[in-house]
Amino acid sequence: MSKIIKFWSGTSILLIICSMAFTPWVPSNTISAQQAEKPSFAPPINYPMSLSGTFGEIRRSGFHFGIDLRSQWTDEEDLILSIADGYISRLLVSAGGYGNAVYINHPNGYTSVYAHLDRFAPEIEKIIRHRQYREESFEVDFHLRRNELPVKKGQFIGTMGNTGHSFGKHLHFEIRRTEGQIPFNPLLFGYQVADRHPPVLNEVGIHVLDDKGTVLERNYYPLRHRGNNSYTPGNTVLEVPGWQFGITLKGHDRMTGTNNRNGIYQIELFVNDSLFHEIRFDRLAYSERPFFRTHVDHALNIKENKRHHLLYKHEGNQLQIYCDCPSYGIIQAFIDQPAEVTIKASDFQGNTSVANFQVKRAEPPYEREPILFTHRFRTGEAKTVNLPGGSIYFPHNAFFKDETLYIREVRDSCQDCLSPIIEIKEDGTPFFNRPTLTFNTYSFPSGYKDQVFAGLIDEKGEVTMLSGEWRGSNFQTRVNSPGKYALFLDTIPPTIRPIAFRRDMRGLGSMSFEIKDDQKASIRNGGISYRATINGEWALFEFDHKNDLITHNFDRPLPPGAHHLKIEVTDAVGNKTTREWEFLR
Repeated sequence: MSKIIKFWSGTSILLIICSMAFTPWVPSNTISAQQAEKPSFAPPINYPMSLSGTFGEIRRSGFHFGIDLRSQWTDEEDLILSIADGYISRLLVSAGGYGNAVYINHPNGYTSVYAHLDRFAPEIEKIIRHRQYREESFEVDFHLRRNELPVKKGQFIGTMGNTGHSFGKHLHFEIRRTEGQIPFNPLLFGYQVADRHPPVLNEVGIHVLDDKGTVLERNYYPLRHRGNNSYTPGNTVLEVPGWQFGITLKGHDRMTGTNNRNGIYQIELFVNDSLFHEIRFDRLAYSERPFFRTHVDHALNIKENKRHHLLYKHEGNQLQIYCDCPSYGIIQAFIDQPAEVTIKASDFQGNTSVANFQVKRAEPPYEREPILFTHRFRTGEAKTVNLPGGSIYFPHNAFFKDETLYIREVRDSCQDCLSPIIEIKEDGTPFFNRPTLTFNTYSFPSGYKDQVFAGLIDEKGEVTMLSGEWRGSNFQTRVNSPGKYALFLDTIPPTIRPIAFRRDMRGLGSMSFEIKDDQKASIRNGGISYRATINGEWALFEFDHKNDLITHNFDRPLPPGAHHLKIEVTDAVGNKTTREWEFLR
């Protein structure tokens, strides 16, 4: 008996026939209807592709929306080339994120993205410099008209670099459908990557689930390689203390000629020879980013920094990377009929590894600690939780499904706190839409209102500054996850330290300074800002955020003699430091 399974990917529907017996796995790069419809593009580099990151790879805070191309690591620069005719539609310079990036629209309806560039081609650099001086800002992000900067296939647009949120020289490369800016897996467009190695499978997890999909218990089992790309847990029969369960998988892919641990392209879950769940990374939408938290084992990701794919689907998960399989991948457990479980993990080239084991229900009673909670939340209903020191407003779409949370107020446990700690206990519950946390500030030091901030306290007691604002006499912030939150005071200004600077700068091409703040700011907070002038005129200093470094390149001539440099650095709450120097050119 066969069953028609719908697999959504973009606007196309791929029909897969899933029979009760296994069918031979065919590499997606030979059967994908989507790929057959795709145009071919030239490579963005002029040497064989080698990947340090794959499309859909799960990172700590989200999916990877492109592929990362490794440097050839020679004395020559890695040239980045346009993959087809088109025009540059957007240019970005950022201290974090994509760093230096070029976006090119192509007439076939696709957009290519090239990020973390070290430098731009001269004609691009000229336009960016003009915009930076006009806006008096290192960071710029702007769009161009269709006829403003056309490019040809193979045209040089920049060099590979390490700018922005990057920790090694590489090219982050994307291909998007221009309409809606929907990223597709670039390997669907015919690019060849050497890969003779199957994925490595590290660990499986068993989540005991109630009838609403709430995780009652989590257990994890290391996988052992048995040879011939086959894996099993130490005990091939796993017992589940519950009536139904879901499976998770931790693994990675290895490619020829590299030691990078890349993401897996496709994962299939079979139970008693029937397809129960399938994941395939052909496309992702930026609008789907919040659903990342329903795709991974969120608690394990946050607490232990371990990446597990859930091989079952929460009802509220709207990612279009799954098959329309029965029961959302949730499996019934029986005492006398163990479920035969097979997990097949494949890379884009079709190299496959398989894990096999059985799962049966343990004999009752099932002893587990009760789930403690103070508040129950239903999807579609907004709710405010009031506490003596503040309140938390949960919007109607705060959660993916009905949830329970343990929320409390803790006093006299934080010496540096201006407020009681409001704790939303971490139990693996992800937020879909961020709740709003309001602190009642009936007592705080007078005259320091502008220096008050909300902070997230981690397990080590370290504080991350969050963005927030005053609403009358109360301070309000939005929270991204469960945790401990409180108000703090920051009166310490940032520091400025010369790194590559001396009074006699004659003959030197650049000068650099370290700028740092004592508070760690969240990505949403924005953190530190700066302004520099030479002889009273705005000067361009490039900001390397990850290294706390600003650098001025002497790309505009200064007359011989003495010059006056002034740098002002301001932190997120307005504390400011100003330093001035004289130098010679």
